Amino acid sequence: MLLSPSTSTLVDALDVFSQHKLTRKSDLGILVELATQSDAKTVLDELSFTAKFISRTYGIMRRIGASDKAYDVLSGQFAEQLARAEMLGRTLLQHAPATTQANFTTAYYEKTQEALERHLALLYDLSWYKNWLIDHRTE
Repeated sequence: MLLSPSTSTLVDALDVFSQHKLTRKSDLGILVELATQSDAKTVLDELSFTAKFISRTYGIMRRIGASDKAYDVLSGQFAEQLARAEMLGRTLLQHAPATTQANFTTAYYEKTQEALERHLALLYDLSWYKNWLIDHRTE
Protein backbone atom coordinates (compact mmCIF):
# COMPACT_ATOMS: atom_id res chain seq x y z
CA MET A 1 0.00 0.00 0.00
CA LEU A 2 1.34 3.40 -0.97
CA LEU A 3 1.76 5.94 1.81
CA SER A 4 1.01 9.63 1.42
CA PRO A 5 3.91 12.06 1.84
CA SER A 6 2.49 13.26 5.17
CA THR A 7 2.32 9.71 6.54
CA SER A 8 5.85 8.95 5.33
CA THR A 9 7.10 12.13 7.00
CA LEU A 10 5.33 11.21 10.24
CA VAL A 11 6.76 7.67 10.27
CA ASP A 12 10.24 9.05 9.63
CA ALA A 13 9.78 11.52 12.50
CA LEU A 14 8.59 8.69 14.74
CA ASP A 15 11.66 6.67 13.85
CA VAL A 16 13.94 9.56 14.81
CA PHE A 17 11.87 10.19 17.96
CA SER A 18 12.29 6.53 18.97
CA GLN A 19 16.05 6.77 18.33
CA HIS A 20 15.58 4.33 15.43
CA LYS A 21 14.02 1.60 17.56
CA LEU A 22 11.09 0.99 15.19
CA THR A 23 11.17 -2.41 13.54
CA ARG A 24 7.81 -2.50 11.73
CA LYS A 25 7.89 0.97 10.17
CA SER A 26 6.13 0.12 6.92
CA ASP A 27 3.20 -1.58 8.67
CA LEU A 28 3.00 1.23 11.21
CA GLY A 29 2.78 3.59 8.24
CA ILE A 30 -0.02 1.53 6.73
CA LEU A 31 -2.06 1.77 9.93
CA VAL A 32 -1.49 5.53 10.13
CA GLU A 33 -2.43 5.91 6.47
CA LEU A 34 -5.60 3.83 6.88
CA ALA A 35 -6.64 5.87 9.93
CA THR A 36 -6.11 9.08 7.97
CA GLN A 37 -7.90 7.91 4.84
CA SER A 38 -10.91 6.50 6.66
CA ASP A 39 -11.18 9.28 9.27
CA ALA A 40 -10.48 6.72 12.01
CA LYS A 41 -7.90 8.64 14.01
CA THR A 42 -9.74 7.82 17.23
CA VAL A 43 -9.33 4.10 16.48
CA LEU A 44 -5.60 4.61 15.88
CA ASP A 45 -5.31 6.65 19.08
CA GLU A 46 -7.07 3.90 21.03
CA LEU A 47 -4.85 1.28 19.41
CA SER A 48 -1.72 3.22 20.31
CA PHE A 49 -2.91 3.60 23.92
CA THR A 50 -3.59 -0.14 24.10
CA ALA A 51 -0.21 -0.83 22.48
CA LYS A 52 1.59 1.22 25.10
CA PHE A 53 -0.19 -0.70 27.86
CA ILE A 54 0.69 -4.04 26.26
CA SER A 55 4.33 -3.12 25.73
CA ARG A 56 4.74 -1.95 29.31
CA THR A 57 2.90 -4.95 30.75
CA TYR A 58 4.94 -7.38 28.65
CA GLY A 59 8.14 -5.78 29.91
CA ILE A 60 6.99 -6.09 33.53
CA MET A 61 5.95 -9.72 33.01
CA ARG A 62 9.34 -10.57 31.56
CA ARG A 63 11.10 -8.80 34.41
CA ILE A 64 9.17 -10.38 37.30
CA GLY A 65 8.80 -13.88 35.83
CA ALA A 66 5.97 -16.39 36.08
CA SER A 67 6.75 -17.26 39.71
CA ASP A 68 5.74 -13.79 40.94
CA LYS A 69 2.22 -13.67 42.42
CA ALA A 70 1.32 -10.62 40.28
CA TYR A 71 2.16 -12.47 37.06
CA ASP A 72 -1.22 -14.21 36.71
CA VAL A 73 -3.13 -10.94 37.04
CA LEU A 74 -0.84 -9.22 34.55
CA SER A 75 -1.06 -12.17 32.19
CA GLY A 76 -4.86 -11.95 32.16
CA GLN A 77 -4.80 -8.21 31.49
CA PHE A 78 -2.15 -8.73 28.81
CA ALA A 79 -4.25 -11.34 26.98
CA GLU A 80 -7.37 -9.17 27.20
CA GLN A 81 -5.61 -6.10 25.82
CA LEU A 82 -3.87 -8.12 23.11
CA ALA A 83 -7.28 -9.28 21.87
CA ARG A 84 -8.46 -5.65 21.98
CA ALA A 85 -5.42 -4.55 19.96
CA GLU A 86 -6.19 -7.16 17.32
CA MET A 87 -9.81 -6.00 17.12
CA LEU A 88 -8.75 -2.36 16.75
CA GLY A 89 -6.16 -3.28 14.12
CA ARG A 90 -8.73 -5.25 12.17
CA THR A 91 -11.09 -2.29 12.40
CA LEU A 92 -8.50 -0.08 10.69
CA LEU A 93 -7.81 -2.79 8.12
CA GLN A 94 -11.46 -2.90 7.03
CA HIS A 95 -10.64 -0.04 4.67
CA ALA A 96 -7.46 -1.64 3.30
CA PRO A 97 -7.04 -3.52 0.04
CA ALA A 98 -7.63 -7.27 0.35
CA THR A 99 -3.93 -8.04 -0.07
CA THR A 100 -3.01 -5.72 2.81
CA GLN A 101 -5.67 -7.32 5.00
CA ALA A 102 -4.34 -10.78 4.15
CA ASN A 103 -0.74 -9.74 4.80
CA PHE A 104 -1.60 -8.34 8.23
CA THR A 105 -3.65 -11.42 9.13
CA THR A 106 -0.78 -13.71 8.21
CA ALA A 107 1.93 -11.58 9.78
CA TYR A 108 0.22 -10.52 13.02
CA TYR A 109 -3.03 -12.31 13.78
CA GLU A 110 -2.37 -15.99 13.16
CA LYS A 111 -2.22 -18.04 16.34
CA THR A 112 1.51 -18.80 16.15
CA GLN A 113 4.47 -17.78 18.29
CA GLU A 114 6.07 -16.00 15.32
CA ALA A 115 2.94 -13.97 14.59
CA LEU A 116 2.66 -13.04 18.28
CA GLU A 117 6.27 -11.82 18.30
CA ARG A 118 5.66 -9.75 15.16
CA HIS A 119 2.44 -8.36 16.66
CA LEU A 120 4.27 -7.37 19.84
CA ALA A 121 6.92 -5.62 17.71
CA LEU A 122 4.22 -3.69 15.83
CA LEU A 123 2.55 -2.77 19.11
CA TYR A 124 5.90 -1.58 20.44
CA ASP A 125 6.18 0.70 17.39
CA LEU A 126 2.63 1.91 18.01
CA SER A 127 3.59 2.71 21.61
CA TRP A 128 6.15 5.15 20.17
CA TYR A 129 3.32 6.77 18.21
CA LYS A 130 1.47 7.21 21.53
CA ASN A 131 4.60 8.71 23.12
CA TRP A 132 4.92 11.08 20.17
CA LEU A 133 1.28 12.15 20.56
CA ILE A 134 1.86 12.89 24.23
CA ASP A 135 4.97 14.93 23.51
CA HIS A 136 3.35 16.86 20.65
CA ARG A 137 -0.19 17.37 21.95
CA THR A 138 0.09 21.16 22.01
CA GLU A 139 1.45 21.46 18.48
